[in-house]
Amino acid sequence: MTTPENSKKDLTLEIRMMQPEDAAGVVELYRAVYGDHYPVKTVYDTNAIMDLQDKGDMIRIIARADGKVVGQAAFYRSACPNPSLYELGQGIVLPAYRNMKILERCMAYGHDEVCPRLKINQLWGEAVCNHVFVQRTCQLLNYVETGIELDLMPASSYEKEKSSSGRVSTLVAFKRTTPNDRPVYLPLVYREVLSYIYPAFNEDQSFLPAESGLPDTSTEGKTEIYQGAGVARFTIMQAGGDLEDFLKKQEAQALAKGCRILQVYLDLSSPFIDGAVDTARKLQYFFGAALPGWFGGDGLIMQKCLDEPNWEGINLYAERSRRLLEMIREDRETVLKG
Repeated sequence: MTTPENSKKDLTLEIRMMQPEDAAGVVELYRAVYGDHYPVKTVYDTNAIMDLQDKGDMIRIIARADGKVVGQAAFYRSACPNPSLYELGQGIVLPAYRNMKILERCMAYGHDEVCPRLKINQLWGEAVCNHVFVQRTCQLLNYVETGIELDLMPASSYEKEKSSSGRVSTLVAFKRTTPNDRPVYLPLVYREVLSYIYPAFNEDQSFLPAESGLPDTSTEGKTEIYQGAGVARFTIMQAGGDLEDFLKKQEAQALAKGCRILQVYLDLSSPFIDGAVDTARKLQYFFGAALPGWFGGDGLIMQKCLDEPNWEGINLYAERSRRLLEMIREDRETVLKG
């Protein structure tokens, strides 16, 4: 009997944007890999899948072989305030069809064919760290690593394949084809890490000195709680003098819903970024990642893990990623010491 594993050379593979007739196969793709434990439940709804694509909110590139959907990658608008910044992610391949470069081909087709057609020129991704396959592909596509989100994904998402012994961290990486035209203010405590990250974009990026303290205004922000994943994200659109109280209030709500991973998103185009970073560090948040284009201008993740991170489960492909992890770990130790 011929199987996908022993007929790689004969495999006829079709790569294209998802069509309505593919939606049911996409659902089965998620079920085959994640069971019913993927944190975003709309992936199990064919109507929701097509609606997102029709609106331009999630564009799926699928691979078909042997009469079925065997893999996918997607470009989608995620939680960031900038609707022009698309996330590359949800790369999935059926187990029997792996090691055939299907994911690489889906991603390459998306970059070469779909992004120019839809005029998508700002991209980012979160590559899981329980393996290095997606990280390697991002490098081939010239993404720049900008940080690591510790323990972002719940272990339950990987129970079906038994591919992780605990929560899974993600490597954050960006690709932009248009240079940043907004100022970037430098929080002094992160001079070293940001000076390490930015030159890789090959842009003439200069930093402006930030103001000390915070303005005498009210903080404006929004909170997103992913209860199934145990993650809360606090996006600060404008940091004011009450930022510490604002974060404490949001934290209390997140903890009441079982969140163990807390993230603060700050605007690097705000001259008050130094005060905002210092306030977050006072609450034991530490560096996560730089976020080019996140707010239109650039942004920054700071993160807090309420449990000891699953360090042993972090697998990194590139030396640059390993250096970022060292800096993140050092910063966490510093803020925990107070």
